[in-house]
Amino acid sequence: MVRALTFDVGNTLILASPRFWLLPLLEARGLRPRGDVRKAALEAFRFYEENHLKARDLETALGLWREFHRRLLVGMGLEDHAEALSRELVARWKDPATWPLVPGAEATLKALKAKGYPLAVVSNWDATLPEILEVVGLRRYFDHLSVSALSGYAKPDPRLFREALEALRVPPEEAVHVGDAEADLLGAEAVGMRALLFDPLGENPKALSRLERVLDYLP
Repeated sequence: MVRALTFDVGNTLILASPRFWLLPLLEARGLRPRGDVRKAALEAFRFYEENHLKARDLETALGLWREFHRRLLVGMGLEDHAEALSRELVARWKDPATWPLVPGAEATLKALKAKGYPLAVVSNWDATLPEILEVVGLRRYFDHLSVSALSGYAKPDPRLFREALEALRVPPEEAVHVGDAEADLLGAEAVGMRALLFDPLGENPKALSRLERVLDYLP
């Protein structure tokens, strides 16, 4: 029996790909990437993953995002604009347009809360996440936030999942985790939770491509 759910954030509730939040901004400025966008994004996100646990306060976190954006823009061949745009993007970190929601994200969370399920976030993110979830309108659906930089350990470390389960007061066998990455599967399964893999881009045939389908796996 499922009594509670936990959710990843990046590419599960918020779209992480630059095509959704950066390319429209560049197009509006008349700028076109000259480099490989996908490669640049992979390298920038790798940098973020390697450093985000240090970002335990807002000042450090915003500095990390500024460097993330700068590396991303340089990798896209926009060196001449990287410094100015990275500063602008950080200045707009509380703008919901910077964090576009996965289609169906709020509707799914709202339906789950209406059914009485306790919900928690389990995410590899920095100290900005609680406020980001506020500005995009999702914070109210969660009973607990397990954020790696604030907790001190990152997925797939099972301790991040155990923290959420203890806060929700449910045993692992009665909880489901929803996420987009191998770290989600490994961490959830390590504590005895069931894991549902999600892919908002619909590129993984083994993953759910619509978040609302999570409801199909519940009683």
